[in-house]
Order: sequence, then structure tokens, then C-alpha cells
Amino acid sequence: MSICLMFSLLLTGCWDIKDVQDVNYLTSIGFDYADDQYIVYAQMLDFTDVAKMESGKPLQPIPIWVGKGKGDTPISAVNELYRTSQMRNFYGQIISVVVSDNVLKKGIHDFDELQHRYYEMRYTPWIFATKEPLDKVFTVTPFFNLSPLMSLLQQPQESYRQESDITPITSREFKSDIQEPGKATLLPSLSISNRIWEKGGKPHSMLKMDGVYVFQDGKYQGWLSEQSIPGLRWVEPQTQRSPLIIRKSGKPQVSLSLENPKIQIVPNVKGKDVTFTVDVMLTGVVSEVIQPMSERLMEDKAAEQVRKEIRQTFEKGLEIQSDLLQLNYTLYRKQNKEWKKIYAEKDFKLTKESLQEIKVSLKLNNGGKLKIP
Repeated sequence: MSICLMFSLLLTGCWDIKDVQDVNYLTSIGFDYADDQYIVYAQMLDFTDVAKMESGKPLQPIPIWVGKGKGDTPISAVNELYRTSQMRNFYGQIISVVVSDNVLKKGIHDFDELQHRYYEMRYTPWIFATKEPLDKVFTVTPFFNLSPLMSLLQQPQESYRQESDITPITSREFKSDIQEPGKATLLPSLSISNRIWEKGGKPHSMLKMDGVYVFQDGKYQGWLSEQSIPGLRWVEPQTQRSPLIIRKSGKPQVSLSLENPKIQIVPNVKGKDVTFTVDVMLTGVVSEVIQPMSERLMEDKAAEQVRKEIRQTFEKGLEIQSDLLQLNYTLYRKQNKEWKKIYAEKDFKLTKESLQEIKVSLKLNNGGKLKIP
């Protein structure tokens, strides 16, 4: 008995364990640059309040804490946060990273160093960029006093499943894509909208993705609005469903919901000249019929509109020296030897004629509750 008691004294315990309320858990982190200084914003939630939600919706809004630190480098800005944090800040629970367009214009190297060198920060958070004040972005709350963890900032994939427009990406995907030769990396752009929802008769701010910040071969090229690149959704394999309205003389005739595009890009290399054919297959359903139209005519008109939107998107990318359809990247992956020969000529650039043909095949699987004439 005495020997057993002696051994128990040598066992380790949980003497240094900390309770949830004894640690500051960061859920989002943001980076800005102004007046030759980096500004780091940290969003924190009280996880004890979040845990209480399992028994029902809270009666009061869950408080959001936002910290702000400044410094000559991102890490010195983070260090300033520590001086007033009272308790240890933990970065392992960060769900989203937001950078300002000022940081993108200056260059992402310093921000990238902090994000991918600090051992607590993972590669899994969603990443966005914005023109909005970061402290305002971090204080936008969802409906019904729900946790901020239920917002677009923390769960962008939820609304994307219902309407696929701008594809959300993780830090891992961003880091991987930006280093790929010939690839255009599209960083989703966040904005704050006050026009759509009201609470108690007063406008209520909500987050939305309103465009993309474009990197080509790792270099920042600029920002494009979602309206200027409507064809991006038709060449994105992750698209689940997206609406398309067929119009005549500017008036809507039919509303469709197109789903699950399958994309094939075929490079055609002849010496130093290269052109591309883009083949897109789509399925869809009829959501609304305003003017009667046959199923075959719907498919033909929708396919023609998809072709126009894809070409518009390609040409919009050319305006900022970017390849939004990933034509060059496809050549790099499929015909690497040819890609090296072509890009040995440093003056090679894509032109409007590089996109030789866009083929779109579209099949409507059903017409909803009513039969299509």
C-alpha cells in the first residue's frame, strides 16, 4: 500500500490546465496598412455564451470584442494587442482571415510571413479581402441574435450552396494557388450591405461577397466586381447552383437555375501560336416562366447567354492582364513542354483571339411543378 501511494506522487496531473473562460479565443483576424504602419484587428467571442445556444436562441445579442494593434510589422502590431489582452490570446480557433486592399497593394509578403510561420495559426481559415473598415466587418451580426459564428464571415459555404457566385477559399488554397505558374488566384471580396434587410424598421447591416481580388502568377492585378464577371460561375467546378434569366428586349421571359458545370479546356498549339477551346456542360431546372417558351428554345437561349457571359469574363480579365478562365494554367498542366517553349518568349500574352471557341451544352432536367409546353 505504501509503495502504491509513493508511485501516485510521481504521476503528472492537470495542474496547469486552463478553463475556457481563462483564455481569449480569437475567431477572426484582420490586417490593414495605413500611414506606414500595419494594423491588426482581432475578433473575439465568449464561447461560454456560444455554448448556451444549444438550449435555444439567446434573448440578447452575443457581444463581439474587437481589438486593434499597430506596429511597423504585423507581428509588432500583434504584440501591441498582448499588452491589454489581460489573458493569453489563442490563435488556433481562428475561422477567417480578412485583409484590406491596402495590404494587397503594398504586397502580401509580411502578412503571409506571420500567418504561415506562427505555429498556432492553421491553414484552414477562410480568407477574404475588403475595402471596408475591418472593425466594421467584424461587428456585423447575423439574424435573431445568433452567434457571429453563423455569419458569412465564418460560414461562407452555406449561402454558396444555395447561390454559387463567388467561390470562397481557405488560406491553404490561397497559399497553394498563388504559387502555381500561369494560374489566376481569386480572393473573394467582402462588403457591408445596408439595403436588403431591416430590423424593427431600421436598416440592418449584412455581409456579402461583391467581387474578387485577382492575383496572376502571384502578382496582385486588381479588383473586379461580381457584375463584371458573370461567366466566372460557369467555369468553376465547385458551382452548385446559380440563377440565369433569359430576356428579350430587356424584359425577363424565363428564370432558370443551372447546376454542376463540367468544364473541359483544350489547348490547340501550333508552333508558337496557341488557342483554346472551352467546353462547358450544364444541367438545370426551370424556376419561373413569364413568357411561354419551348424547352428546346430555353436550352438554346440559355446556352447562348452562358457563352456570352464566359467570353465577357475572359475579356474583362484581359483588361487587368489576368487569365480568369485558367487557360494558361491548363496548358501548363496538360502540355508542360509546350508551355515552357511558349513562355520562353517573354512577350507572349493572351489576346481576345486566344479563346477560339466556347461550346456550351445545356440540359433542363425538369420544369418544376408545371409542365413545359
